[in-house]
Amino acid sequence: MPNKPSPLELGEDTGITIPLRNLLAIIAGVAVAVIGYFGVDERIMMLEHEQARLSDDVNVNATWIDEWESDGILPLDVEQNMRIEHLEWKLEKLGF
Repeated sequence: MPNKPSPLELGEDTGITIPLRNLLAIIAGVAVAVIGYFGVDERIMMLEHEQARLSDDVNVNATWIDEWESDGILPLDVEQNMRIEHLEWKLEKLGF
């Protein structure tokens, strides 16, 4: 009997045969998986960027709230009140 290699032996002369239809299906499956991976990765990165931006907005708002004067009067309100008082003084001076 000739010495036949068993089907599980591997060597330099070992060949692999696969139908072309199966090879194309494997390539298409890998392509779909790669495209899906990069789509999910892009979406995750976009959400992380948006979360970081919103976190910065929250921090800016928290700082603004902390720096708000306790009586709630802004510098522009002070200037406006001074102008109103000046106009009232002028009206009193004119006799109205």
